[in-house]
Amino acid sequence: MGYTHYFPRLAASTDIVSDARKIIDASAVTICGPAGQGQPILNKEDGIRLNGFEAAGESYETFHLRGTKAPPYPGMWTFCTTENRPYDVVVTAILIAAAVRSLDSTTGTVQSDGRWDSWAAGVDLFEQAVRPLTEDEKIALDLDVEAMRPAPAPPDVS
Repeated sequence: MGYTHYFPRLAASTDIVSDARKIIDASAVTICGPAGQGQPILNKEDGIRLNGFEAAGESYETFHLRGTKAPPYPGMWTFCTTENRPYDVVVTAILIAAAVRSLDSTTGTVQSDGRWDSWAAGVDLFEQAVRPLTEDEKIALDLDVEAMRPAPAPPDVS
């Protein structure tokens, strides 16, 4: 066990793959393919498969969001342990994209061993790369985004 995210029944639609590309492009984290090397897999058929950069010690377990192809091992597509490595911010942002795009359906939800405030960086990355979350989405995701963000520094009056 470790810091794990659970996403049963979520899948990588064309829109989620597009969001994932934007999220990866906007991230300062080096994102690699499933083994922490090469390019991430991002397409509707194979889904989304990525990891941190193995050579820098930033990888852990491969994140798999299933595509339209039947996975060889169905259970492996329902959770990812990131151990809060740097690529976790990209994983949480992509899971937010997937959850938001499935709010009007019964396809699945996202759960995590972490608290929602552990997702603050993922929320920020999603909002920077894709779009701001609506108030309804924040409520549906059980996110109090404003409470997770640090308070602004007081103005320097000297």
